[in-house]
Amino acid sequence: MTRFDAIVVGGGPAGSTAARELASAGARVLVLDRADFPRYKACGGGIPLRTEKLLPFPIDRVVEDSVSLLQVSHKGARRFIRDSGEPFAHMVMRDRFDALLMEQARKAGAEFRPGTTVREVALNGAVTIRAEGFEAEADYLLCAEGAHSPVGKMVGLGAGITECAAWEVEVRAPATQLRACRGKALIELGYKPWGYAWVFPKAEVLSIGIVLPPGQAGSMKEHVRAYIQSLGLAGADVDIARGHKIRFRRGNEPIVNERALLLGDSAGLADEFTEEGISYAVESGRLAARNVLRGLGGGAITGYQRDIDREIMPELKAARRISYMFYGMLRRAPAPWMFASAHFPLLWDAFFAVQRGESTYAREAARIPLLPGLAQRMLDRQ
Repeated sequence: MTRFDAIVVGGGPAGSTAARELASAGARVLVLDRADFPRYKACGGGIPLRTEKLLPFPIDRVVEDSVSLLQVSHKGARRFIRDSGEPFAHMVMRDRFDALLMEQARKAGAEFRPGTTVREVALNGAVTIRAEGFEAEADYLLCAEGAHSPVGKMVGLGAGITECAAWEVEVRAPATQLRACRGKALIELGYKPWGYAWVFPKAEVLSIGIVLPPGQAGSMKEHVRAYIQSLGLAGADVDIARGHKIRFRRGNEPIVNERALLLGDSAGLADEFTEEGISYAVESGRLAARNVLRGLGGGAITGYQRDIDREIMPELKAARRISYMFYGMLRRAPAPWMFASAHFPLLWDAFFAVQRGESTYAREAARIPLLPGLAQRMLDRQ
């Protein structure tokens, strides 16, 4: 049986980041993924600039567009555009982006075994994983396999994390519409009680999708179909249509034990304002690697949850307050709220600053304590 210091399950941003950091420090690392790379990943593919700042290598060759304009509308009306003045996000196709991150992990010395589905995990003073025709052992297991996280469930982690649903299609729009969307992200509001549809520009397609609360997954396809029609794209070819879950860690849900850790989407590290999780996935990969190296040095890895609670959870909790405030105002007074959003720059300037890594949700919420504070008190009563 092959022996490693750490086995990482999942080759997305969280898993590849952890593997790269561990291998760079001299650890023997195996990364497993059930898919063969490159593989399509259901995701809008909007990468906040703050994500790029977390990576020690350029991502230029996989960037398909960079956006500085944000067009917001409500039920097809009350449309306005905010200009950030400089890009606040890059647009990527996740197959190419994830392949780049895995390439860097392998360059650092990590071993990668794609097309491998873990069937069994045993924690007996070490970690033993079994797949079809394959076994390996390690000191630690890093679960970075996405929101479904079957291996995380095998080791008893992640119970109680809240979920919602998203649906995305890749549309081959006419060249004129592709050009019209360059440098601009479209956001459509008006879904109840919350949620939004999006259009993200790529080199050859438009990524169009929707995110809605739990219990509304059955209506997503029809909402996206209607949105595509409203964009004048009803006859355009659709390359891929796929749904996926998004998880939100809100409290003290367990994401580590003595031998295993949850990273990224497996740990529910997505914010509830944008539903974005790639930047938090990368950050959790770095924190996981730091704690596993501590464990390999004779310490404990259980400090990982404290690190997540200190360095990531304040942002996720602030994003939840902002989301509750934003959608609450939108439901109660859509016309005045959209007018205020269009004519007063505070909200979107703050949003752009957070996406570029110049500020944080927690810092921006603290600047306007009344509404976020009221939102938090209402959330506490739920």
